[in-house]
Order: sequence, then C-alpha cells, then structure tokens
Amino acid sequence: MKKIVAIAIFLSAFPLWSETGLEIIKKVDNNQKFSTEKFQMRMIVEKGNRKMIKSFFGYGKDMGNNSFMEFTNPEDKGVKYLKLNDELWIYFPDADEVMKISGHMLRQGMMGSDISYEDMMRKETLEKSYDVKLTGTQTVNNLECFVVELNAKTAEALYEKQIIYVDKKKYVLVKIDMHARGGRLLKTLEQFNFKKIDNRYLPQYMIMKDLRRKDSKTTIEFISVQFDVKIPPGVFSKSYLKR
Repeated sequence: MKKIVAIAIFLSAFPLWSETGLEIIKKVDNNQKFSTEKFQMRMIVEKGNRKMIKSFFGYGKDMGNNSFMEFTNPEDKGVKYLKLNDELWIYFPDADEVMKISGHMLRQGMMGSDISYEDMMRKETLEKSYDVKLTGTQTVNNLECFVVELNAKTAEALYEKQIIYVDKKKYVLVKIDMHARGGRLLKTLEQFNFKKIDNRYLPQYMIMKDLRRKDSKTTIEFISVQFDVKIPPGVFSKSYLKR
C-alpha cells in the first residue's frame, strides 16, 4: 500500500496532458486556414487621450499570402494596400501614387497603429517556423488555456520567441506575447468573443499593444467575414490599386 501511495505522489509531480504542444498548434493552424476571404473591419488607434477610428474592407486568399485592403473612413478614403507574397504596396489617392513598402519602413505602424507592416507580412505557420514546448495551463480572460512556448527555428520568423495561450476547447489563440532576441517583451495581442463562422472560430475583436509605445493600443473589430467566396477579377494586381 505504501508503495502504491509513493508511486501516486511521484506521478502527481508531473503534469499529465493528453496532447503535445505540436498537436495543439497544428489545430491552431488548421483553424486559420482558408482559400479565399472577404472582410470588413474597423480599426481604433488610441495614443494617450487621442483616438483615431478607421474602417476598411478587403479580400484575401492562400491563407493571407495575397491580400487587398481599401480604407473607407473620410480621412483615409481610397488608401489601398496590396500584399503579394513577400511584397507590400500602398496606394495614395491624393498623389495618385503607388509605393512599395520595404526595408526599415516595414517596422513602422500601419496607419499609425500598433500593428507594424511586418506584422501584416507574416505568413508562416507556427509549426514550420517555431520549435514548440507545452509549458502548462492558465486562465486567460476567463478561458482555460494551454500555455505553449515557441522559439524561432528560422531567421525568417518575425519574433524570436512567442508565448501563446490557446483555448482548450476551441483551439484558438486567446493571447500572444511576442518577444525579441534576449527575451524583451515587445508586443501583446489578445482576442475576444470567439464566434463560429463555417468551420472556424474567429474573434469579434482583438487588441494589439506595442509596449515600446507609451499609452498606446490598437483595437481591430471584425464587422463581417466570409470564407471561400468569389473574389473580383484582378484584385491581386498593382493595376487594381489605381481603380
């Protein structure tokens, strides 16, 4: 009897999870897969007491490797973005000019937000870009989550290290902590109010904070999202930007 109790105590010292970290992020990646999408969103950028509200619509395909966005709020009406794999272009209607965003410009915030152009360009699946380690469980925003540590295994990975918090039931990203080389926490992303659309769970809004910016946060609200829809011809071309 004493031997059985000793074994039970020994085993209780080790966490017993039915899934590995790799199995968890595969489910996370699968939830984010799509062939085409059509979306309408609102972006709220807050810096101290200042608030900017922007709205846009767009299309995506191939899991976001190609995407198009057009802003519709009065201050930015007609500004368009086009992402073609590893290239990003912006169209300014006032100057009737198309400009490629590259180099150090990719580190800037899109339309003054906490979301950088580099964040827009990220296209890697977690499984391909990171070594994965399941480290525990934690309650985040009232949801029971797996805590998974991701360490970059390729130089192309946008962040050296990420800690992700995955809902145990829906396998969606509830929170992401994004770290630089050396461990400094750069950004956090939290997602809220998940709703099932077709076979995928999507948040109704998300909040990104760039911790290098004082009193700053950006909220993205999902007004509508449709998957596997027909996309107007020519959308994913530079010539479409000037239409």
